Amino acid sequence: MKLTDDIINALHICIDESFDSVNDFARFANVSANTISKYMRRETKNIQEDTWVKIQPLIAVYLPRNASKGKVKHELELTADQKILLDAFGELPKDVQDQKLLEIIELAKQYLIAAQAGDQDPD
Repeated sequence: MKLTDDIINALHICIDESFDSVNDFARFANVSANTISKYMRRETKNIQEDTWVKIQPLIAVYLPRNASKGKVKHELELTADQKILLDAFGELPKDVQDQKLLEIIELAKQYLIAAQAGDQDPD
């Protein structure tokens, strides 16, 4: 997939606003920090599909509307609860969606850190 200016800008903003560092973002996305740095410095023109699948959910809120649609070539299998949640989320205003995505990312980071530390609950 082509590495666009929109993707590079979204990476920069996402990392600046939601993560402590490129390493923190890369660890959370389960990709190489070196790879993310290369993208941010425009040292490559393409993103590997497996990397895009991992980073796209994290930067989606920072991409222009529809910039990330149709890029992942597989269908996600969602539970009924997940479908209900997505439908309800889609009814929210854009600014509320953005805020809720940031909250969810922060919550997921806390759970990931707790899991890595061997805890079950971050609280």
